[in-house]
Amino acid sequence: MLVVWAIVTAVLALTATIGPLRAAARSWVPLAAQLALVLATARACYLIGESKTGGILPGIIGRLLCILMLFAAGALVAGAAARWLWDLLHPGPAKAPPAGHWDVWLLGAVSVLVVVLSAIG
Repeated sequence: MLVVWAIVTAVLALTATIGPLRAAARSWVPLAAQLALVLATARACYLIGESKTGGILPGIIGRLLCILMLFAAGALVAGAAARWLWDLLHPGPAKAPPAGHWDVWLLGAVSVLVVVLSAIG
């Protein structure tokens, strides 16, 4: 159970960190793409969970991972909104965007992992 909570905490910390980084750089297109990716992952997990039949709790893993990705989307938006409000109250130059788009690749890898876990769970 501790491992599950560590995974949840890591995913939420990742998305809560990416939002402010992208908002500080004012790079809204990658932020919107990441939000779309997380929401599409949540939808895929939901559909996978709904398609499972049999057993006592069929598809529960898919539904739980769907909820996790919805919370991740909320953390992404909340982090970006908090940074946007900070920049609104304390104007200054835009920060440099993350080099190499590591955040996009990392969130993509997490999304693929979540969909795979939903399919095999």
